Amino acid sequence: MPTTDIHLDRHGRIVAGEDEGFFLCVQFDAEHTRGYYVFLVDDIENPSAGGDHWAKDMAELRTLFSTSHWRIEWL
Repeated sequence: MPTTDIHLDRHGRIVAGEDEGFFLCVQFDAEHTRGYYVFLVDDIENPSAGGDHWAKDMAELRTLFSTSHWRIEWL
């Protein structure tokens, strides 16, 4: 079932909102920025398109999810 919870180091499929149909993975960058990267790809096995977002902290990450209107089905 789709959820708005944010999971780290786990793939999810965007089922509603911006980038619908893409997959994402959120990773905490403890070593360099202490922020969160959100990596987007169109296909997990064979990506041909994608991008990324960066958030400085969990509050900004939640704002990103909210403003993107993402509903995620975590895999």
